[in-house]
This record gives sequence, C-alpha cells and structure tokens, in this order.
Amino acid sequence: MSRALVASLTALTLLSPAAIAGPKGEVRLLAYEGYADPSWVEEFEKQTGITVKVTYVGGVDEQIAKMKASNGKDYDVVTIDTASLKAYADQKLIAPIDTAKLTSAGNLLPEFKDMSNATLDGAIYGVPWAWGSLGMVYDKKTFPTTPESWEVLWDPTYKGKVISLDDANNAINFGAIVLGIKDPFHLTDAQFAQVKDKLIALKRNLLTYFAGFDEGTTIWSENDVVLMFSMGELAAVNLQKKGFDVGYTIPKEGAVGWLDNLSVSAGTPNPDAAYAWMNFVLQKKIGADMAKKFGYGSTTDVAQGMDYAGRLIWAQNPEDYTRRQAIWNEVKAAE
Repeated sequence: MSRALVASLTALTLLSPAAIAGPKGEVRLLAYEGYADPSWVEEFEKQTGITVKVTYVGGVDEQIAKMKASNGKDYDVVTIDTASLKAYADQKLIAPIDTAKLTSAGNLLPEFKDMSNATLDGAIYGVPWAWGSLGMVYDKKTFPTTPESWEVLWDPTYKGKVISLDDANNAINFGAIVLGIKDPFHLTDAQFAQVKDKLIALKRNLLTYFAGFDEGTTIWSENDVVLMFSMGELAAVNLQKKGFDVGYTIPKEGAVGWLDNLSVSAGTPNPDAAYAWMNFVLQKKIGADMAKKFGYGSTTDVAQGMDYAGRLIWAQNPEDYTRRQAIWNEVKAAE
C-alpha cells in the first residue's frame, strides 16, 4: 500500500450511523466463530435495516471450498487470512477494496494501516480485522509448569491425549516451525520431506484431528485430552468458559501469527451492504468487545494481555498451496 493511499484511508471520515444507513437488503457473511456476535448483528440491523446472514466455517480449506462452489456468489463479505488472500484473488473470488467506500479506515491502529500482504498487483484485497496465533492449549493439572516446547506433543507419554488442527497450510507451517526451519512459508523439496515425516510421527501420537473451534473444544470436553495444537486463543477461552483449567502458550520455537482481513466477494450482488458491515465492525468499540469476548487481537483497539506478538512468525503466502494440500492428504492417509 502506497503512503499516499495510507494517507487517504486515514483521512476518511469515521463511522456514524448515518454513514451506513443507505443500502438495504441482506449481507451474507462467511466467517469464523467470534466474527458476528449476536449483539453486533442486532445493532447493525437496527441501524441499517440490512439483514445479516452468517455462515460459519471451521478452517481455511472449508472456507475456500465454499467460495469456489459458487464463485463467491453465495456470500458478500468473507474473512480471509493474509496467507490465503492471493489464492482467492488469483481465482477471482474476491474483488479489490473500494477505498472510497471504506469510511471506517481511520479507526485502524497505525501498525495495521500499511498492509503490504493484502496488496496484490497494486490493488488492496483485504482490510485488517483481527489477529491472533496458532498456539498450544494445555491442561494445567497435567502441566503445572507451562510446557516450553512443541515437542511435548510428540511425547509418547501423552499418546492418545493430543489433538491437532486439520488445516493443510497451517499444519505444514507448524511442522516447519517445530523443526526450526527459518522460513516455514517457502519450503524446499528436502524441507517438505522433513515436515511430512514430522507430521506423520505426530499423527501416531494423536487422538484425532479437528476442524474449527467448536469441534476442537467438543473433542477436548468429551475425551481425556491434555494438549492441543490449536486454532487460536478462542480455543482456550471456550474451554475455560466450560470449566476446564487450561492454559494457552506460545512455545519457544514460536508459532504462526495470523491476521484476518475483511474482503468483498467478487460475486456479491450488494456491495454497498458489504461495505456497510465492514465499516460497522471496524468501529473501535466492536474491536474492544471482540477481544474481551473471544480473545482475538483487534486492529482497531489495543488488545490487553496479548504480549507475545514478538514471538509470532507472521503468516505469508505459501510457495505452493496446492502442493501443501497434497502433502497434507498424504500425512492424514499415512499409517
């Protein structure tokens, strides 16, 4: 994003109810849990007269499959991590952001105003919305001292008590990080082979894989699970709400840091409603509420207690997403 464009975004007017009161109809969201809280939906519908329809997804693979099924025509706004934006743009599933309609851009914190990873061939395809990590959830009774290394997931002592995220791209990133590979997003043939072997070894120690926050916390709740390669902070928040004494940590090897962006579907019939929703949720009060309720970091409000950003390895576009999917399928099929 050029400095001139950043300046123009910053200069845009802040959100007011009048600014989002124009478009009518329906806005269809394709989102992760925590991105369309009922209280926000109620307020938005009351202010705008636009009805909100939410479809939740459990992971990146499911999300892109849903978008491809209709070339994006079934959704208006989709939340996409920076590492996946190029795949969506290349397949023409999302449209460049119309900055003139992004009236809440001035609410973004300074560090999120210049997002080069969301800019492809000079066009912006995503507006920073929420951030977090793919860290470790652990049972505090089993581990009175916080585990220091990811290697504990491979410890045969905990065989059958470990669960792991089913996500092709991030599973391979995870394996590379555990192996100490400096750039987990651009692997050589030899590194792919190392990661594949490492992930197959982990599979032999797992109870199962899971997709999505709900499935992960349900499996934990119904089984003797003590360790999780998680989808993020919300996994720990949800388990704590259910009464489980769990902790969340970023081990010494680091973890993937993700940044989800609000993007406009290329197939939307109602772009004005899409921008109305985006402007609404980019309010600072929504960002603060999201962090409090769901444990996500917000791009409009400083997150309290999330002091580990320096230990995160921020997601980048991978070298070959299709190859990663193929290797992940081989991992899951291995005995």
